Amino acid sequence: MNIEARLRGLRRRLTDTNEPAILVTANANLRYLTGFDGVIDDGINGACLVTAEHARFYTDHRYAEAARNAAAGTPWEVRIQKENLYIEICDELIAEGIDSLMLESSVPYGRFTFISEQFRGAVRVVDHYVEELRQIKERAEIERIAHATAIADEAFDHICGVMAPQMTEAEVALELEFFMRRRGSDGIAFDPIVASGPNGARPHAIPGQRELERGDLVVLDFGARVGGYRSDMTRTVAIGEISDDLKRLYDAVLAANEAGIAAVRAGMPCVEVDRAAREVLDQRGLGDRFTHGLGHGVGLDVHEMPTVGPRSTQSLREGAVVTVEPGVYVEGLAGVRIEDLVVVEQAGCRLLTSAPKELVSI
Repeated sequence: MNIEARLRGLRRRLTDTNEPAILVTANANLRYLTGFDGVIDDGINGACLVTAEHARFYTDHRYAEAARNAAAGTPWEVRIQKENLYIEICDELIAEGIDSLMLESSVPYGRFTFISEQFRGAVRVVDHYVEELRQIKERAEIERIAHATAIADEAFDHICGVMAPQMTEAEVALELEFFMRRRGSDGIAFDPIVASGPNGARPHAIPGQRELERGDLVVLDFGARVGGYRSDMTRTVAIGEISDDLKRLYDAVLAANEAGIAAVRAGMPCVEVDRAAREVLDQRGLGDRFTHGLGHGVGLDVHEMPTVGPRSTQSLREGAVVTVEPGVYVEGLAGVRIEDLVVVEQAGCRLLTSAPKELVSI
């Protein structure tokens, strides 16, 4: 991971805005800026302070040894809190004569208020300084995402051999998680979606005790995680024979998925990529059944910049990793979603997901 380049990118933003310091506390941004493996977990009390001269990583004694080992040979200086991390950061800034500080807009209000009171200088929030840098993936980042995607592809093949009528959605979700962990996933990228029959009409359905039934379509949305980086894929499978109406829904979503992928290339406005897929469904009278955007960036978070949707103001950048996931949802009947993960390239895109997209009947 090119940590020096990441710090240079963030410092350019500081120079552009004439600000002396930024305090970063979002977990994914901590991991991105430091490149530390085996240090930052969901429960960490940590922060990164970046100025023109300093790159300091603050945490408590629970993470001291791991952080110091990870920081060896990097630009990062590790500071271990004595009593209160944010009081100590503010005291250091004041002692160094820094009178202005930027915080991420994602910071909880209570933390913003506390830091503002302790710092006594100008404190303001800024949007997406680190997240914008994270859009463009380095080769090592793409390799981790590709590895996570390969594990998820294997999991899909495995679950197709396990699923059967009378198995519950929750059992399917658990089997997916067990399999991916056995194959080397750090954990799940997000809580899997297993939505059968009419539950498939809920794009973010929570797996429950509904049993799979013959004639169902089942939406499977899941991902693995490798070295902190996530994958995201969706496939929709049939339990036995399904009706012609359901087959038409599936064929329409598959065509929209392929049209969306064909539209992906560096410089393409995200709204145009969304439109390419949406028009396919419009032409088949299903446009009003596609109720979300076409995709999003994926990396250390499962939802990152850019947003690929009908109101997006962004364009795709070379090196971004994004999903293409059209879906149609018919309340009381079924849902269909097909999602692939792609790397944006200058003349098109490289498909990371390799699981088959022809309708699988179990």
